[in-house]
Amino acid sequence: MELEKLLQKIESLLPEIDKENEKVSKASVGWHLEHSLLILNGSLKGLTMTNPQNYKPKSSIKKFIFLNFGIIPRGKIKSPKQFIPLEIPTKESLEKLLNLAKERLEAVKNLPSKSYITHPFLGDLDKKATLKFLGLHTNHHLKIIGDILKY
Repeated sequence: MELEKLLQKIESLLPEIDKENEKVSKASVGWHLEHSLLILNGSLKGLTMTNPQNYKPKSSIKKFIFLNFGIIPRGKIKSPKQFIPLEIPTKESLEKLLNLAKERLEAVKNLPSKSYITHPFLGDLDKKATLKFLGLHTNHHLKIIGDILKY
């Protein structure tokens, strides 16, 4: 699913931010939305800050499995501190992050294909791989939210 559609899905979930289900996740719907938006915003900004000439692609089994199969084990990977929501998200705080994500997504469209981010587990990801990563990561959290809301 492309990122614009995922951002629309996030927007549609804003009324549900206070919902929780301990059986599925210790975190609320709002936490998952904020975490996803922090990752989106940080990565999209990161793409604009690297020098494409410094891009160093490396292959790894983790990278291959993730980018080709989209497998993220639940509760197994610790997110870097800057991507963990510090406070209880509000509709307003999430709307700000959402609007920023929309702007940044638009801004990266014209970047060179070798623009990249360095992911802590996957190494350097070029623009196409970064956008794929963001789609898979956001979808992972949207699935968790779906499970929270099911019960």
